[in-house]
Amino acid sequence: MRGAAPRRSRRGARAFLAIAAAAFSVGSSAARADEFFLVRDENPLIRGFYLPLPSDGRLSGGADLSATLSISNTLNVENRGQESLLVDGESHTLRLSYEDALYASWRFRFTVPIINDSGGFLDSTIDHWHHWFGFNPGNRPFYPQNQLVYSYSGRGSIDVTQPQTSLGDISGELGFYPIDDAYRTVSLWGGLAAPTGSVAKLTGDGAWDGAVWAHGAWRWPQWQLAAELGLAQPFGDEIFAGAAHRTSLFARFAATRALGSSAWSLRAQLDGQTARVEDSNLRFLGPSLQLTVGATRRLGEAWRIEFGFAEDAAVNTAPDITFFLGIRRQSGAK
Repeated sequence: MRGAAPRRSRRGARAFLAIAAAAFSVGSSAARADEFFLVRDENPLIRGFYLPLPSDGRLSGGADLSATLSISNTLNVENRGQESLLVDGESHTLRLSYEDALYASWRFRFTVPIINDSGGFLDSTIDHWHHWFGFNPGNRPFYPQNQLVYSYSGRGSIDVTQPQTSLGDISGELGFYPIDDAYRTVSLWGGLAAPTGSVAKLTGDGAWDGAVWAHGAWRWPQWQLAAELGLAQPFGDEIFAGAAHRTSLFARFAATRALGSSAWSLRAQLDGQTARVEDSNLRFLGPSLQLTVGATRRLGEAWRIEFGFAEDAAVNTAPDITFFLGIRRQSGAK
């Protein structure tokens, strides 16, 4: 959802006040929530490059099976120097993950993404959203609703105009836990993504990719804080003619507040990464910052659902808006 900085400030303030009011309007509790939402930047032009999901499992957590559906809607138009892009469409991404303990201080995880692109159905809803709250609609009035165009020229060429569904790059990850107790967790992770996706459909970069990162979490009866910092390295790049064959830095931070004695909790999460495409002047291919807000609901000891939305906290650097709904099943309580 394109607009000027004041619109972003109003929207960010509304989200922050809503979270704060809900969190402090109820009593305290020792109920524990998970630390991160299992979401990532779904920018359709760079999603084919490996960016691992957050890792918030504990050694005592047992097996964890999760499915997260993300629906991202974007309209972005840029022309700078020798580069130009038009990204107008909607993607529906289902990420399936399985995680479990391995030996005394290790955990592993496998993730399979399935990605669909189309003109979608959210354009009209977003137009009404702009009208109701007085937000700047940006370029949306000048383009047809519910169309699919992923177009880029410059360091490579992209032209996607037909609806498509494809398997993405399947990843496997391994984490070591030097510290893990009721109050804090520190883990070190490494992962590889196999070239199972499609370069033509932008669900893979045509090469093996790797990443290493560190995870830290701190827990209190009502609050949880978590952070991750890592490096992602593509071992090839068939999308941008090699211009994206470079190391990128990514970071995450999340704050979670349990709601009284209920099974509900609220969370705000920031995800950022450095530029993927070398020497690009386009904001959509440069450093990105995404803000996610949402809620988690525990259903008994084993199940929990999570839902919310993410927006480009730095304008024009990530999809306009991403709605997500996830469900997890855990074999043992954390």
